[in-house]
Amino acid sequence: MIKEYHDSNEFINENKSLLDLNLYMSSFFYLDAPLYDPTSLYDYMIKVSSNDKWLLAIKVSHYNLILYGDESLVKELFNYLDSKNYKYEGVLSSDAIGNEILKSRPDYIEEIGMDFMEAKDYTEESSKDIVVLNENDVDELYELLVKFIKDCGLNDEIHKEKIYPRIHLYRAIKENGHIISFAQLSKYTDASYKIAFVYTKDEYRGKGYARKVVNSVKNEILDMGFTATLNVDKKNPVSNHLYESLGFKKVFSQGVYIPKIKEV
Repeated sequence: MIKEYHDSNEFINENKSLLDLNLYMSSFFYLDAPLYDPTSLYDYMIKVSSNDKWLLAIKVSHYNLILYGDESLVKELFNYLDSKNYKYEGVLSSDAIGNEILKSRPDYIEEIGMDFMEAKDYTEESSKDIVVLNENDVDELYELLVKFIKDCGLNDEIHKEKIYPRIHLYRAIKENGHIISFAQLSKYTDASYKIAFVYTKDEYRGKGYARKVVNSVKNEILDMGFTATLNVDKKNPVSNHLYESLGFKKVFSQGVYIPKIKEV
């Protein structure tokens, strides 16, 4: 059975018990639901159910389609989306659902495979070299974020004006007044903060700066009484080893799945 929702509050309230089974994955639903636009073919909220199995889907303009639930219902969902001419490209989901996407959509590939990790314990003392960035750092941080996105092979756009209200969330190490390594922390769920945009300039890599930044941000999160979380590329053994050595443990794997680029 397929149910389509046209009110974001109804969608969230009716499925809250399911969403709260995995707050790390469902956080995207809570973030995207208020942005729902009922006039767009790029915006929809759907629940597929069969006996005791269920699959939730939410898509809002300019963001990936997000799937959460039982992978056995993926094919039924996509058949419905196609019948309604609903639009989607990138899909964010667990790797179990992702495997079903690849089976039912042979024109799709996994763009990014990530392990979601969490840490609840201290492992090392924080570095005294860490500074909180401010508005004077926005221009330099913007250039580094653009390079970070490019180096990761992502298509995200960085808007400088959006950095200003969040600049206080960045922690960094500087040398001669310039940023050499940084990371961002932000509230993720009621019980966790997420560490993101972990980046070190090329010429400073392999010297332990990222370790200092990540460990210090993790400690700051733990000091506030929250769990520290992050995503790491499954194909990056260096980062995986770093985070594991700082007490991060894998919770689940997820990925972003996109259409193959057609050859001209």
